[in-house]
Amino acid sequence: MIPNIIHFVFGLSRDFGGRPFSFIHYLAIKTACECNKPETIFFHYAHEPAGEWWDRAKPFLTLNQIEIPTEIFGNPLLHYAHAADIIRLKMLLEHGGVYLDMDVLTLRSFAPLLKYPSVMAYERPGGLCNAVIFAAKGSEFIRRWYDSYTSFRSKGKDEFWSEHSVEVPFQIATENPEAVHVLGQRAFFWPTYHQFWMLFGVSSKRSFLEKVAGRLMQPLVYIIIKRQAFGLHLYESIWWDRYLRDMTPENVAAMSSPFGWLFRRYSKDFK
Repeated sequence: MIPNIIHFVFGLSRDFGGRPFSFIHYLAIKTACECNKPETIFFHYAHEPAGEWWDRAKPFLTLNQIEIPTEIFGNPLLHYAHAADIIRLKMLLEHGGVYLDMDVLTLRSFAPLLKYPSVMAYERPGGLCNAVIFAAKGSEFIRRWYDSYTSFRSKGKDEFWSEHSVEVPFQIATENPEAVHVLGQRAFFWPTYHQFWMLFGVSSKRSFLEKVAGRLMQPLVYIIIKRQAFGLHLYESIWWDRYLRDMTPENVAAMSSPFGWLFRRYSKDFK
């Protein structure tokens, strides 16, 4: 049984990777809390954020300051993202619960998923994305995944970026189907990172016909997400500058698109 505990990891770099704590990060915490009413929301960090949205989020959280791991089984961790990968697995082994990236917004209760020993979702064929991980304390699936880091490799610009975070969990799930329940892509990872016009609207640079087609599709996109998704992964490493960095309650409330329809109710807290 997976406990109703949420884990977030943030602030492993002093400059927060150029993405300081924002309204989107606040929404990740707020939606997880409101939809699940968890026993605890752990916020694992090395450098504490600051600012208005952090001040609003902090009362929901149990803070856990950590040391950043620099190696795993003697293999160096050259990127903060890889350190975050290790931290999430260790915390799930120790406590169990649900790990969410800080750009995952929750849409409905995870209660139907807590009966499984572990849960992940497809991001693409052959890949389970570690932006969302459910696990019982001491999960066999998580233990196997953690132990797989004996073969971890990283160098240069890191051509092996997704190997242990996406491909290895898929391999373990394929070999041990009883250890993990695998959800379809639409549970958390649809629209995909190159389909964000579905959430935010078609670019003004597109042709007239593309804009019309996009507008016609948006109600269907909204219905699919409402019926099938537990949450949305917003791919902030790709869409931070264009969509997420300057998002405010006011512009969410004004959006005439699936993202606005899904989350504008949270804007009412700030009127």
